[in-house]
Amino acid sequence: MDKYHDEQLYDILSARAKWGLDEDVITDDQLYRIADAAAGDARLAIGILRTAAGKADRENHERIGDDILLDAAEDAQVQIKQKSLDSLTPHQRVVYDIVREHGPIGPIEIHERYSEDVDDPRTKRTVRAYLSKMTQYNLLEADGSSRDREYTAIDQLSPTLAE
Repeated sequence: MDKYHDEQLYDILSARAKWGLDEDVITDDQLYRIADAAAGDARLAIGILRTAAGKADRENHERIGDDILLDAAEDAQVQIKQKSLDSLTPHQRVVYDIVREHGPIGPIEIHERYSEDVDDPRTKRTVRAYLSKMTQYNLLEADGSSRDREYTAIDQLSPTLAE
């Protein structure tokens, strides 16, 4: 899916806050900061809001403080990354692990290593589709044009919720 603009993410978050939280639990400024930090990723933005609201509720806070938002951003990233990793098939996981261990690495070398590591390897085209999916899931970063593209594993996303 295409990335959302900050204003679209703000609208999504605002609607969720309106229907899911008591009034004045989170400010518009905080919602804008979440939208900005999520860099177009609605799953991350919603995850940050959900995690922050849950933590504030567990700790009996009437409002979501900025310290809670910062913690929530880190927690939401970890949860989303883990869900993305858990959704990979065994063959996709082998491809991911090759990139993580040997990146930056090009698709030809990825396929060569992958073919050595698995029984019944998939085609080059299928492996390229795996790489594309993992890039969309923010597990990998692709750099360069299709001819000289290299992939690197993204170890940690870093949304900034600074004021």
